[in-house]
Amino acid sequence: MALAPATPSALSLPAARDDLIAFGPLLSDDGTRPLGTAALLRAPTPAAACAVLSPASYASVEVHPWEPGGRR
Repeated sequence: MALAPATPSALSLPAARDDLIAFGPLLSDDGTRPLGTAALLRAPTPAAACAVLSPASYASVEVHPWEPGGRR
């Protein structure tokens, strides 16, 4: 999850897409304001997952481990 893209046009599909499961904007409750980006993907490490989104385009990038059935 990445918070606050620099501009709404900053949202672009990552180049490395082999393990990308889902990708899209995080919107405000009323759906009018972009708040960030969510990406669900398979990655060997948190650093590799974080590298999918350009840190320069976001205020912060967070990685949350998840597996089918929920978090560990």
